[in-house]
Amino acid sequence: MHHNVPAVWIEFEQAFREKFVDSTGELRARNELDKLKFKYPEIDGHIAKFEDLIVKANYNLASQEAINLFLKGFSHSRNLLDKVFTPPVPQTYEAMKKRMVAIVKSMQLVNSIAHNAPNFRPFQRGNQSRFPQGNQPTQGFAPRQVNSSNAPPWMRNMPVPMDTSNRACTPRQGQT
Repeated sequence: MHHNVPAVWIEFEQAFREKFVDSTGELRARNELDKLKFKYPEIDGHIAKFEDLIVKANYNLASQEAINLFLKGFSHSRNLLDKVFTPPVPQTYEAMKKRMVAIVKSMQLVNSIAHNAPNFRPFQRGNQSRFPQGNQPTQGFAPRQVNSSNAPPWMRNMPVPMDTSNRACTPRQGQT
């Protein structure tokens, strides 16, 4: 008696799949892909989730449909899409993904620099400037005098350029 009959195994495998495999998995993955939205700054997580859902939805990652779904996930990030489509425009998913990652990483770097920069003030629109302009009253505004004792940490132990040429001397009294 043969216990290893290929036809029996194939029939068992087919019955097992019909009974236990999720028949709506592909449809659910397609619905999730349709709703997937990028949340800054999670570019790596977004791409991993996207590629996982593409496989589950049985799409070809190189297809135009997959590329369109990828871009749709960034529809609320117009500035990202504008930067992706600056020439030369990427033609493949891999090229588009690479450019999107580079753009988001550079945005993260700029934000990091801006948040750690001393005395950084975000751009203010309109006439909301903190500094007086023209002949407006200063209302107690005076530039802060900085010396070696009260200098902020980022200014300490910094070389200061000095003009040591003879031109910088002011004439003494009685000399002209």
